[in-house]
Amino acid sequence: MTRARTDAPISVAAAAVRIAVVIVILAGALTAAGFAWRADRSAAQVEQSRASLHDAAGTVVAEVFSVDAARWRQDRARAREHVTGEFLENYGGQLERPPADGAVSIVWRPEAVAVVDAGAEEGQALIRAAVTVRSAAAAEPATTRRSVLARFVKVDDSWRLAAANVIG
Repeated sequence: MTRARTDAPISVAAAAVRIAVVIVILAGALTAAGFAWRADRSAAQVEQSRASLHDAAGTVVAEVFSVDAARWRQDRARAREHVTGEFLENYGGQLERPPADGAVSIVWRPEAVAVVDAGAEEGQALIRAAVTVRSAAAAEPATTRRSVLARFVKVDDSWRLAAANVIG
């Protein structure tokens, strides 16, 4: 059975319901698109942050922990440029003196960096470094491997060391 088509106009109430349904569908689609765009943008920002932390973490740790007895004040001043106020509160005493135990120089060279966690403004990385200590008492420098779990905070678009734990 087929329905006969009528050319009768629809009522004002029926037209209003149809328009309301179309508006709700459009609003829902626009809201969903907005959420998807924000989620995609947020994921891209986190990925960019993760990549920049990966690139900076080893260098920052090396700048902070490396020191030469002949120019330790300049080295420590440079190190303070790479840390946060929180780091200075907790470890600042380490940045106020020359290398310990008769060391002539301590040089950290990052070998591997793994980003443990990263957000837009804060992150954590595990850095494996070769640490070479030249001593006045030893003829040859000694190199060991150290791992540091470090927390970083982004300040003025650059990563700064906020905390560091040498774990091995």
